[in-house]
Order: sequence, then structure tokens, then C-alpha cells
Amino acid sequence: MRWLWAALLAPLPWSVKRRLGTWLYGWDVHPTAYVGRSIVMVGKLTMGPKASIAGFNIIRDLAELRLDEGASIASRNRITGWPLKLPPFDSENRNPSLIMGKRSAITMAHEIDCSDLVEMGEFSSLAGFSSTILTHSLDLVRDRWRTAPVTIGAHSAVMTGSILLSGTSVPARSIISAGSVVNTQLTKELMFYRGNPAEPVRELKDDMKFFHRTGPMGLQ
Repeated sequence: MRWLWAALLAPLPWSVKRRLGTWLYGWDVHPTAYVGRSIVMVGKLTMGPKASIAGFNIIRDLAELRLDEGASIASRNRITGWPLKLPPFDSENRNPSLIMGKRSAITMAHEIDCSDLVEMGEFSSLAGFSSTILTHSLDLVRDRWRTAPVTIGAHSAVMTGSILLSGTSVPARSIISAGSVVNTQLTKELMFYRGNPAEPVRELKDDMKFFHRTGPMGLQ
């Protein structure tokens, strides 16, 4: 039934969709926020001022989707969680949610697995096209599925075609080069990372405008 309602809501005008979403699902959406023609089927939706979700996204089975002020999700993204009470995951503290900080951005055609928490710091970006974030994996030693959160630090950028595996983190004020694979918790800020696995290549200057932006990405 929830799938049916989500599909029916998607093509409606935003003013109507917002009222129905608030009534049916308890959305907490600021009047200046916007959701386009996308399927959004989550336990809790919170959107701050001028937050936006463009059209042609599928966002489903998340416990929570939160976009703080000015955060944005562009089009053709697939963002999927896994309900808490369903097997096969045995993580007791699993949180199938996507939390996006102020002015953080997800661009186009990314695949994001939110079996566990994906958290993006303020002004961070999942940029370009076709990157993948995975929060679940198979523990081959125990032959058990497991989950772990993925964190993207504030003012950082993950570029086209990158892969972030479960339990990994991207430091604040850092850049992950296109096509890289992050398979561990990176820690050093102001660093350019590249490769499979992603390793530090060179230090970055703090005066890069991207690290100090106050508005939408690429429009400073």
C-alpha cells in the first residue's frame, strides 16, 4: 500500500504533494523545500529551508531521510535501505538512514545503499555520475551479512565513479579522485586521495574556494 501511495504522489504538483505527504506520512518539510517527481518512501522525512529532491529518483525503505538547509539530491539516483526487522543483517544498532548536512549535495545517477547510516557533512558533495556507496558486506569468515555506516566529511568531494565500501569514512576538506575505491577509514584532512584502494597522493591548500563555499556547489 505504501508503494502505491508513493507512486501516486510522485506526479502531483508540489503544493498538493507536500500536504498529502504531511497528512499520510508525517513529513516535516519546510515550506521552501521541494520534492520533484520522485518516489520517496521512508519512515521519516525531514527537509530544511530550500532543501530539494529533484525528479526521477527512487528513495525507499529508509528509516529516516533528512536534508538540512539547502541540501540537495539531483535526479536519477537510487537510494535504498533495508527495513530494521528483516533478515539477513545481524547488526543490533543498524540505522538505515541518509542524513545530509547543510548545503551538502548528491548529483546524478548514483547508487546509494542505506542498509546502515550514510551521513554527509555540511557542504560535502557526492559529485559527478555513477558513484556507489555500500553500507553492507559479506563477512566471509563468519559467512554472515554485516553492515556499517559510511561517513563523508564536511566540505569534502567524492568524484565520478568512485566506490565507498561499508564502514569507511572520507575526512573533512578532502577530495576522492574519480574512479577511486575507499575501503578503509581515511583520516587526514586537506588531502587528495586516489586509486584502488584510495591512498593519499598530495596535500591540498586550505585556500581552495570549494572548502569555504557558502552557497550551492560550483556557483561561488
